[in-house]
Amino acid sequence: MDFSRLTAHQPATPQLTHHGEAQRLTRGDDHDNADTNTTAGGPTVGTVVARIENILSQIIDSVSACQELSITFTPRRPARSRGQPDEVRFPGRNQQEAVKFARILLILQLSHDALVSGTILTKRHIFYQHQDLFEKQTQVDDLVDDIAFTLGIGRADLNIVAASKGALAGPVTIHLTDGSSLDPCSGDLGVAIPAIQSVSAVHLHQVKWFLVVEKDAKGYPDLTTRAFLNYIGTRYPQLPILALVDYDPDGVRILRCYRHGSDRLSHEADLDTQAIQWLGIKSDQLIQECADTNSLDPRLFHQSSQSTQVSITSTACREPISYLGLRERAVAVSALKKLPSFSSSDIETLEIRRELQVMLTLGVKAEIEWLDESGDLCRWLDNEMGTALS
Repeated sequence: MDFSRLTAHQPATPQLTHHGEAQRLTRGDDHDNADTNTTAGGPTVGTVVARIENILSQIIDSVSACQELSITFTPRRPARSRGQPDEVRFPGRNQQEAVKFARILLILQLSHDALVSGTILTKRHIFYQHQDLFEKQTQVDDLVDDIAFTLGIGRADLNIVAASKGALAGPVTIHLTDGSSLDPCSGDLGVAIPAIQSVSAVHLHQVKWFLVVEKDAKGYPDLTTRAFLNYIGTRYPQLPILALVDYDPDGVRILRCYRHGSDRLSHEADLDTQAIQWLGIKSDQLIQECADTNSLDPRLFHQSSQSTQVSITSTACREPISYLGLRERAVAVSALKKLPSFSSSDIETLEIRRELQVMLTLGVKAEIEWLDESGDLCRWLDNEMGTALS
């Protein structure tokens, strides 16, 4: 669906399973200070290197003793008990198992070399450099995440990251560990958000708030973007972080991914940014904007349809408000089922539940572009952000 754009505003058998916390970032208090990227409570580089070397040395011992090679690890599959890890052998029972063993071993070696040399690898780089071993990108993605999961660390602790899908614009200077720096004020599109491991300091120039905008058909938030947002939220807890997402079930899930992480990457929970505020689009904003612009007959909200081909259009709203399709209705129902039990004081869950229920009742969805087509997005942002920050 969408990608993140962050806007800062001025005014024996080798066992892979270990337990440990992924990196946690320390806090800073001054909005105009350059803060260094230090960690606390997470595994050090030396610890991760030692774990990998222990696994590799046991494999070497097995080779020397002419024994079958074996690696045990736990994949991130919800349907499978985490207490029953997989055991991958070489040469194994078939060619498929032997290839999987070789892939795991390669990723461990690449991670070890990256940690020792202080470099950052991307999963895409691993795939393109080793296409003789990997048939598709998802094979790299899944194994990297599985290895990190079973080690009890974040993927980033392996010095392997996904290529960032997020961009940052605003009065911020990002200093990198290689001595260079990024200026998100340069150009109209900002800069790509770097891997947090390559960041030595972030300098905020009297930034008053951060706005996360989900656009450009890039899918759910990637870990690089989530890590950077967590970095900002952890160091500057008093700095408001707002999110603008589409009015549809995927938009709600994107918001919850920032706040609570994804089900598939529960071991990356330390990257959550629970303080993020939902700016919009919400049902009351949708109805009010339509009423203000006379762009929609309110009676149409009471119609029901399962067709994605039907849309509500007008001269004042050129980008249509579409009816929810079957997939989107299923996503909304699934999201409702996954919401935790709540009390009357759980404002966040109450709001999410209400919006999903209203969305299903209205049966419509709207993209962010609709705000601009139905009026003026800048005006809308001024009004809504003024209310949210007051």
